Amino acid sequence: MDLEAAIDARQMISFVYDGLPRLVQPATLGYTSTGKLTLRGCLVGGESRRNTLPCWELYTVAKMEAPEPTGDSFETFLCDGYTHSDSGFVQIIAEH
Repeated sequence: MDLEAAIDARQMISFVYDGLPRLVQPATLGYTSTGKLTLRGCLVGGESRRNTLPCWELYTVAKMEAPEPTGDSFETFLCDGYTHSDSGFVQIIAEH
């Protein structure tokens, strides 16, 4: 799946992560200080082990199972606090 295109088109994506289904508004794709390609997104559906939805979460791309666009788009994030030039990344490839 082209995560950059999903970010640019504001397309919702679904995938399985750590065994849990996720429905996410993708925001930022890039590399963290650990060198891992990572997605920050607003989790709006599915499950989270740590947070109440909607919430911001980081996902290591290599651990995302069966990522695909849902066909639904969005205008604004359901989560508050989105920031350009996300400090969680050392290199940003794409951002909302």
